[in-house]
Amino acid sequence: MIKIAAAFDKDNNCITESFLSARCFKVYDIENGRVICSEIVGTMQGDLEQTVGLLGLLDADGVICGRIGNEEESLLDEEGIELYAGYYGDPDDALEFITGCGQ
Repeated sequence: MIKIAAAFDKDNNCITESFLSARCFKVYDIENGRVICSEIVGTMQGDLEQTVGLLGLLDADGVICGRIGNEEESLLDEEGIELYAGYYGDPDDALEFITGCGQ
């Protein structure tokens, strides 16, 4: 199983413009090429180390976001979390584009 988290604005059902502005992540569990479940998990908005640490605690293999800075990218790399940056709009659509797995 792999886990992909999307930096998420649940009020607008869209990927946040900036990684650090995410109030939550939409976390997808993917197994055998299919999304088996998803959940929304709150973040420590604006706290870089805690936000990346949360992804580590969630065992996220990857993260989908809009813009991201060099420091954020380095910390994700240190955690072994693959970065999918430059995505906007519906996180389900971005996940399907990246992985081929639909919600």
